[in-house]
Amino acid sequence: MFSTDDHILSKLKQGDEKALKEVVDQYYNQLCVYSVQYTDSLEVSEDIVQDFIIRLWEKKLYLTINNNLKRFLFNSVRNASVDYLRKHQPYRFVEIEEDAYITDFELNETEIEEQVRHLKHYLKQLTPQEYKVLMEIVVHNKKYKEVADELGLSVNTIKTHLSRALKFLRSRPFISLYSLFYL
Repeated sequence: MFSTDDHILSKLKQGDEKALKEVVDQYYNQLCVYSVQYTDSLEVSEDIVQDFIIRLWEKKLYLTINNNLKRFLFNSVRNASVDYLRKHQPYRFVEIEEDAYITDFELNETEIEEQVRHLKHYLKQLTPQEYKVLMEIVVHNKKYKEVADELGLSVNTIKTHLSRALKFLRSRPFISLYSLFYL
């Protein structure tokens, strides 16, 4: 059972390292998927999120969070993803620069329902393995190793299935990968 964001934030501000683990347990997969929307690479997104989490703790960035932990985390990862593109893929940066600051947090209920409807359509087009891996890791927030053990596959195979699923969904029109969290 996850703690509330307010509770986690309070513990972070007290310097409690266990609160950082709670942030990772609760948000790591979501932040990686969110970053993939910008980078198109699960591996790059994982590096971005890991670097951000380290900076969050070492530079005590959590002290600057006013009251919305989730918004802070997602905005920070978005900014880190855009910075990565600016440095490593300038052509992609120009392509997404205008859209980068439109967040999925601002969607209304009708827009969310429309996103989920499109997403469900595209999920049916994934292979059974890709679908299972995507659901277990992204929706059920399981670790790669846990899913690998359940399916009798290697962690690298799990990462490959997830990467393919995310890349496929990212390439489809009318959906945001963030809508996976509304399923």
